[in-house]
Amino acid sequence: MQQASARPAARYGERSPRGRRVTVAAAAVLSVAFLAWVLWAALGAASPGVRGEVTAFTVVSDEAIEVTVAVSGGGAGPVGCSVQALSRTREVVGVGDIVLDPSREERDEGRITLRTRDRAVSAVIGRCDAVDAVD
Repeated sequence: MQQASARPAARYGERSPRGRRVTVAAAAVLSVAFLAWVLWAALGAASPGVRGEVTAFTVVSDEAIEVTVAVSGGGAGPVGCSVQALSRTREVVGVGDIVLDPSREERDEGRITLRTRDRAVSAVIGRCDAVDAVD
């Protein structure tokens, strides 16, 4: 029994050295891009930003809700958070801003009373951002 040791001549065509270089270059560029993305994602996860959360709320009336907000992280100074009151249909019925300073302690907590246009049944944090100074 004979074994084939080489490809039949002219059957598959000749490999182009240029094609191989392009393939290697494309693979290298994709590898570098992937490693850059991994580094960017790791650095973003290593330094999480400010985190705000509603720790409690009390529905005072059809026109008001009292919300307790806690902020952690940041460490660079005061943080302003937007607090939203939600109706039973998850519609925003009241909005207010609160400024807390988690740099003094690991976690800062505060209360805000929101006026609402309809009865609120829940409250959420809209967004938290650094502010220049505490009012």
